[in-house]
Amino acid sequence: MATATVNDTVKKDNRTELIKGNIWRAIWVMSWPLLITTIASSLVGMTDLYVAGHLGSASQAAVGLSEQIIFLFVLFIMATGTGTTAIVSRHWGSGNRKRATRFAGQSLLLSLTLGVFLTILALLTARFVLDIFSNSADVNQLGSIYLSLFGFGMIPWSIIYVANAAFNAIGDAKTTLLIVLVMTSIHITGDYLTVDYNWPVAGLGIKGIAYSAICGGTVASIVAIWRLYNSPLRDCLFQIFPASWAMLKRVINIGIPFAMQRMAWSVSVFGLFFILASCKNPTEGQAAWAVGMRVEGLTYMPIMALSMAVGSIVGQNLGARELDRAIGAGWRVTAVGVALLTLLGSILYFFAEPIAQHMSHDPITIEYVVSYLKINALAQPFLAMAMILSGALQGAGDTRTPMWITFICNWIIRLPVAYVLALVLNMGTPGAWWSMTASVTVMGILTAWRFKSLAWTKYHV
Repeated sequence: MATATVNDTVKKDNRTELIKGNIWRAIWVMSWPLLITTIASSLVGMTDLYVAGHLGSASQAAVGLSEQIIFLFVLFIMATGTGTTAIVSRHWGSGNRKRATRFAGQSLLLSLTLGVFLTILALLTARFVLDIFSNSADVNQLGSIYLSLFGFGMIPWSIIYVANAAFNAIGDAKTTLLIVLVMTSIHITGDYLTVDYNWPVAGLGIKGIAYSAICGGTVASIVAIWRLYNSPLRDCLFQIFPASWAMLKRVINIGIPFAMQRMAWSVSVFGLFFILASCKNPTEGQAAWAVGMRVEGLTYMPIMALSMAVGSIVGQNLGARELDRAIGAGWRVTAVGVALLTLLGSILYFFAEPIAQHMSHDPITIEYVVSYLKINALAQPFLAMAMILSGALQGAGDTRTPMWITFICNWIIRLPVAYVLALVLNMGTPGAWWSMTASVTVMGILTAWRFKSLAWTKYHV
């Protein structure tokens, strides 16, 4: 009886926190744990690349390319998380807890199934998939080893992504923070112990980074299950079976456009990788791209947090029929994000050289990293606009519009412009960076236009 009372209280707090009272407080309650969460997640990628750099530029490029391929796999699990957040938050905001919990259980089933399938797919494709994207024999050999091992992390990550999506949907971002901190602390510690200190087995090299990821994910997935069992979402663990195709279909219908959106972006990244491979100093250019992406990623980690936060807030408020509050939250969070990324973009621009020197010891790679950071810094305000308002649209269940905007900006703008600037006009690697800035600028403008239209308020999830 005492447990039920506690859970009922938590349910009430999680619901009313986002749909009642001061909107700035609601934004803060969701944002600060997710900010730390996203920064911690980004530090993992940065650490992987930094530690891999101790093994040489080929290892650094192999890790960067392999993790982009892994991201291509994981985005289907992430898509399940997006569908989970949109549906669970909508039902939670409306007060239908039973329905919200049932959807969370079905999302776990879907995600676990995907995790098993993607593990098998990673094992089957690891030996040849990198040959498609790189001409370097060293990069491909190291990358295939890394990818085949890293694939075993798909199953624990399938639990983590959906559990965190469900917790975010009910307004419990602190639990998401706990799970991610467990995962990242083990992963980062393992990177240094295996590569720099040769522990527990000497000579693991790039394998040590993969093993660290698997260990971190496994422990964090156990923590996620434990937290679900002791939360208002507890019943979802007992509602995984039997499968409900009607519920699974609704999660998939929202998640698939998100997956296509991220795939459009991710595959366009590989297209950019092809263009860099045709430029002068291809290995250094690809390594600079990997480093630049990770460094830039640190600046937009707060924006990712705001994007996830506003998605939950918009979803719950639409469920509670608080339309004005949902709209106001979107614009207010966007204003904060634009101001923040303008500041952080300025830091990237003016401190590009010391940042590059810290991340690499190769003079050519450093030169390319500097140009990457300075050029991409110019588009940071538009990146904030695109990311935050996309999160708001996705929280409302409108995942198709961000998908089409991403496709247009990456495939119709970014890649053709990169090809012309880098290869036709002989600007080389910096030409590819300029194409990234142009596409992000257009993306921000189009996403703001869609949010302003209010068409997203009519979506039913």
